[in-house]
This record gives sequence, structure tokens and C-alpha cells, in this order.
Amino acid sequence: MAASGSPSVLRVLNDRAALDVLVREREVSRAQLEALVGLSKPATSQLLTRLERAGLVERGGLRAEGPGPRAQLWRLKADAGHAAGIDVSRNGIDVAIAALDGSVVAEHFLATTPETSEPGAALFEALEAACSQIGVEPSALSHISIGIPGAVDQLTGQLRYASEVPLWKGVDLLHMLEGRIDVPVTIENDVNLVALNEMARGAAQNTKDFLLLWVAERGVGSSVVVGGELIRGATLGAGEIGFTLVPDLALAATTPVGNRFGDLMTDTALLDLARAHGIEADGTVEALGLGFAADPDGFPRDVARRLSAGLAAVVSLLDPELIVLDGDICVAGGDDLCRLVKEELRELVEPPVSIVPGRDDASSVRAGAVQAALGHARERFFASGSTLDLS
Repeated sequence: MAASGSPSVLRVLNDRAALDVLVREREVSRAQLEALVGLSKPATSQLLTRLERAGLVERGGLRAEGPGPRAQLWRLKADAGHAAGIDVSRNGIDVAIAALDGSVVAEHFLATTPETSEPGAALFEALEAACSQIGVEPSALSHISIGIPGAVDQLTGQLRYASEVPLWKGVDLLHMLEGRIDVPVTIENDVNLVALNEMARGAAQNTKDFLLLWVAERGVGSSVVVGGELIRGATLGAGEIGFTLVPDLALAATTPVGNRFGDLMTDTALLDLARAHGIEADGTVEALGLGFAADPDGFPRDVARRLSAGLAAVVSLLDPELIVLDGDICVAGGDDLCRLVKEELRELVEPPVSIVPGRDDASSVRAGAVQAALGHARERFFASGSTLDLS
């Protein structure tokens, strides 16, 4: 519905509403935009002219909409701006450059090793290489979003909880980038970015309250979304579920590994549990496949018991609408593992909750970083009165 207020405020709000429609629908005719935004025909025509002059929309193809001439379609002008999403992991730096319409237009991966002497310089090198593919400088980007295991101290700019990426521990990543280029940079916990990816393209679309549990051979994490917003915590440490003290509910006898959820869900601990069920495998993903083939109520159910122990307190506290089980271990278990976890969780907590597997997406952190960067970039372009208030 069209907004009311002063003419200048009205223009900005209505332009923003129209641009949001174009992000969602990709291409629309003037008549469609008129109906979706709630403006009159003349006002919609003026709006499109204004946005075209601002370089934010362009004419697409033609489409029949009934009797008469075919309708002109309008779309977001993709190259009006670009944003970068970066996944910093143990293995390297994975960069994607996206146009304002969300399409990924450049990608570059730079491997790193424990001997990499200047990780910050390596990150900038990877970013430059991606940007060069489309002929833009990093300084021309609208926003950069970086996903990394752990959390960045907002006072020092240094990475905390960095056991998964020791190369980056103590690196003042935020200020290093800000010193090189005048582009807004945000650094986010990698599992939070996976949650953004699930909201945008995966199991949590149209879900406002959910918990994402990430269990992979490289570690455990979680992300909480309430009212459609990520909960980050006072020190950006919300979701570090691996530190939670939980009992080991697995029935098979194994070597004690500690009382933390993260201790119980390491690849080493899970492979020990698999061996207790007579399964020999090189990794937990393989062990789960063998377990489901042999006896779903054996090793897979014991994994589900451990998962339910970690989830129980969070579910009791937050009462989420949905739990997404993500990471390569949970995704490998798929719907079958989700069913077992739901059955075991029902024995521990009262609120019923849907449990679904996450996307089988090796680049989910990078994709979430792209979503985060685009959100900031679009805010800059779409909400700027100086950009859109063209009379």
C-alpha cells in the first residue's frame, strides 16, 4: 500500500517499496507494480521514470497481459551496485561478488595453509581477484560481508573463539580492511550466515522463529532467529552451543570425552560411538550412511540422542517454530535423522517443533554472506533520499 506523508518522504518510501518488489519478483509490468505498491497509474509511471533516471531500474522484455499491446517489463538494474560475500574457513578464502539483483557475477577461491604469513593480505588478494573478473575495483563495492567461525570483538576487532581457524586468531580483520578500502565491512559468525541463506533460499523461508543447528566434521554451532532477526548477543557470541554442558544420552558405551555438547559431537567422538555399534568408517558422514543401512535404531539413533540433549534446553527456552539441522553430518542424515531427533526430543521437552534438514550447499556460508552484504547494499541504495529524490 502506498505510504502517506510529505511529498519527498512519500517518494522515497514508495520508491523503496517498488524496489523491494523488483527484488522479490525480478520483472514486473507497470500494471503489476501499480497493484503491488498501491499507487495510481500516473504515480507508478512517474516512479519508474524517476528510478530509471537514478540508474536503479531498466526496461526488460515485453509480455502479454491481455488484450492490446504487450506490456513493457521493468527490472532492477543489476550493475547499479555490487556487494561481496566472503567465507573465511580453515581451507581458504571463498569470495563471491553479487550484483544488486542478487545474481552472482564473479567468484574466486584462494587456498590458505598454516604457513600463510599474511592472512589479511591474502583476503584482500582474493577480493581483488574476484572484482577483476567484472572490471571493478574493491573500493567500488557497496558492502563487504565476511563469514568466519567465531566472533569478532567489537572493541579490538580481533577474532575470538578461533579454534577452527587458528591462522586468523588475533588478526584485526575489520580494521585491516577498513584501512585498505573505504567500503563498509561487516564480519559475522559463519553459522549465522548459514541461517540467512536458509531464510533466503532454503528450509526456513517464510519462517520468523527458528533455530539452526550446524553439526559438521569441523565443529558445532547454532544460530537463533526470532521475529525474522538474528540474535547475536552482547558480545556476538550467541549460538555457541558447543560450550553447553549436556549429558551423553547415547546408550552405547564409549570413551568419555567431556561434558560439553561440542565434545560429544566431534568427528572423533562420533566415530568412537560408531565403533561401539560395530561400524568402521573414515568419517561420520560415511558412518551415518552405514548405520542407516544396517540399523537405524543403532548408531543413528544414538547420534539423535546426543543431538536432542543439545537441543532440549534451547527449545524449552525459545519455543521455536522450526529447527533446521545443517552442516555436512546433519544434511547427510537427512529426513531420517530429523525424524529420530524429533522422536528423542519429544521425550525431553514439551513444545512440539518441526525439524527439517538444511540445504545440501557446500557454499552456504558464502551464500549467506552474499545475502547479508546485499541487504546492506540495498539499504544504501533503496533508502537514500539523496539518491532517489529526483524531481
